[in-house]
Amino acid sequence: MVDRDSNVAADDIEHPADESTSLLHVSLPYVDHEIYKRDTREPYILAAIKELKWMTSSSFLTAFALLLQQVIIFIDVVSVGHIGATELAAMTLAGTCFGVIALAPSIGMMGAMETFCSNAFTASHDKTAVGFHFQRGVIAVLVHMTFAIPIMWNGERILLAINQEPRVAELSGQYLRIQTLGIVPLSIFEACKCYLQSQEIMRGGTVVLLFVVPIHVAVNYLLVRSPTYGIGFHGAAISDVFSECLMLVGILIYIRRSRAVETWGGWDSKALSNMFEFYRLAIPAVITVCSEWVCFELLNIGSSYFGTKQLAATAITINTGALAYQISNGLGYSTSPRIGNLIGDGKPRQARIACDMAVLVAVGTGTLCLLFLMLCGRWWISVYTNDPEVVRETLKLMPVFCGFIICDALNAVLNSVMRGLGRQIVGAGSFIFSYYCIAVPLGLYLGYTKNMQARGLWLSISIAVIFSSLIQFAYAYMWVNWKDEVRRCLVRLQRSRDAQDEVSNNAGNL
Repeated sequence: MVDRDSNVAADDIEHPADESTSLLHVSLPYVDHEIYKRDTREPYILAAIKELKWMTSSSFLTAFALLLQQVIIFIDVVSVGHIGATELAAMTLAGTCFGVIALAPSIGMMGAMETFCSNAFTASHDKTAVGFHFQRGVIAVLVHMTFAIPIMWNGERILLAINQEPRVAELSGQYLRIQTLGIVPLSIFEACKCYLQSQEIMRGGTVVLLFVVPIHVAVNYLLVRSPTYGIGFHGAAISDVFSECLMLVGILIYIRRSRAVETWGGWDSKALSNMFEFYRLAIPAVITVCSEWVCFELLNIGSSYFGTKQLAATAITINTGALAYQISNGLGYSTSPRIGNLIGDGKPRQARIACDMAVLVAVGTGTLCLLFLMLCGRWWISVYTNDPEVVRETLKLMPVFCGFIICDALNAVLNSVMRGLGRQIVGAGSFIFSYYCIAVPLGLYLGYTKNMQARGLWLSISIAVIFSSLIQFAYAYMWVNWKDEVRRCLVRLQRSRDAQDEVSNNAGNL
């Protein structure tokens, strides 16, 4: 499928001088010739084995980093849970507001940065182009913070306005105010991870978190539960902010001491120019992330109307799904820059093979999680609770959840493929349609009209995830012209960097 952005004049991009010239300077009519020279001509099976090895090794690092970040949240839940149910409810509510208002949109912004940075790393002769696009991601996050921080600061008023219990709203508001100090460091940490991963440096976040997590455990204990220094509920929020600042400092030190420093060309005011091109990809990516987060929060809220036992069962199931999702999400965070790097380097066949292997690994990891739940599901539930009624309600959800888990892994990986191709709009469309045109109305019908309760809500979510993965799978394998994606990549980079010296004077007219 040929994109209209590919229809540009041959003179708009320079003719390549030789094979060492960056792909960014190749005239579009000569792109097919460059692809022929650059792309792999190995037999499929050999190229697939190489990509499979790369995917498994890199995704282990990115998934491990995400699991370590989950450990920080787990430590907070355990420490605050020992204080009291009201404090735990307040922290959970604050975490939900923090995620939906501040963190989810920031992670969505990273979806655009992934595309630009990974493409620029291989397509551009000037490697500081990666740092240039990294700056644009940071700018977009900081702009978002000007809206998010005032909302978080007034969290208590907002929660009271929607009829939350006054004491819970008060504590949640206090937690959110403290968290305003940590959201900028955390968001920039996520941007730095993306910056490293776009250059195929996958271990940066893992190394930093291996140092931060033990420190967080100690600081959290001292500030929350220590008889000498503990200050209770507020100590958990302060320990979070401390760890988030430490994560940012750690990853900046890592970047400074790694080869990634070569792609940093210093702060440049030109990064502010033509931000429209960045937002063309960022806004659909934000919609994708936020739509999923909000839908799962609605699942929690919906389950609360069926009693505490079903709410507890839903919480256990969501937590289990979140842990499993970190594995596939980690695979996605390695797949997206890999696809972007290969497209930027003019290797569409190899990128297609990388997509195949990512899908294969996603199905494999989803199947392993499914087998674990089938064989050890009752034991796993006992890790969370020994209440027989909660166990019984959770076991009712497990068959539905097992049908969800493989497609959820596929959903995460296929969405990362879309990000690598710069097709964030496809992910946004599939998520909006699946979650809000299928899951929400179907959930209301099954959960309330048919009285299936929490099981009906989970069934609707599972069907929505299946639809979303099928839409993205069909798009990737039926409508994507992988060679044309190379042309789109070049046009996109030219448009977004028309203020820099490397881009021709005519690029602004592309």
